[in-house]
Amino acid sequence: MSHSSHVHVGEHEDADSTKTSKFELIAAVLLGLAGILTALASFQAGLWNGKMSEHYGKANAMATAAAAEKSRAIVEMSRDATVDIQAKQLIMEGDENPAVRLRDHTIAAYLYTVQMSDAGYKAMGFPAEAKKLVKDDPKTPQDESKVAAFGEELIDKALRNELTDNANYRNEMLAESKKGSDEADKTFAEGVKAKENGDHFELGDVIFAVSLFFTGISLVFRTRIRWGVILVGGFFLFCGIVYMLTLHWTLS
Repeated sequence: MSHSSHVHVGEHEDADSTKTSKFELIAAVLLGLAGILTALASFQAGLWNGKMSEHYGKANAMATAAAAEKSRAIVEMSRDATVDIQAKQLIMEGDENPAVRLRDHTIAAYLYTVQMSDAGYKAMGFPAEAKKLVKDDPKTPQDESKVAAFGEELIDKALRNELTDNANYRNEMLAESKKGSDEADKTFAEGVKAKENGDHFELGDVIFAVSLFFTGISLVFRTRIRWGVILVGGFFLFCGIVYMLTLHWTLS
């Protein structure tokens, strides 16, 4: 009877030992998966944060270049406006004094054709042929009547057109800086998106850390409660996996 009782107790201890081994195996698998996924989430978060820094750096450089281009364009627009004012003043002084009319009108035509930017010249509606005549080789004989006609056309259009009121002129002068500014904004937005993606993967880190906590602490318990604790750890692991599958991944 005593021998039979001893065998029965040994079998019971072997069964308990088997159950414990299975539990520890399950816990080890869950801990391993959670650890790998935590590392993977951290890796993705690092890649996205790197992209964020890269986009922010590019956006800053683009914005600086766009601001410099805008400053250059504004300086050129101010110069064109000054040329326009000086030329109009000469035209009006020449009209008031016939003795200096030819000289003043000639200087005004020179200011418009030589000193004003191409965009400003076009915005004033001046004939392209007049600017071409100025750029031609001075040794080449010119038709004086044609030159004079172009000069009079310049004077007439100058008095009827205002450069500062021309929206197309301003848009053309600022087009390059606006393009650079738009590209900078787009790159910055890509940086913001990369930051959001990195934050999402960092949240995945947190979810897997909770899974690691519950799974790890379940090994401390020696009663049936450990199964409830490990189930909580497995639940967070499952939620983390589903959440990670919904995110946008990157390979570079």
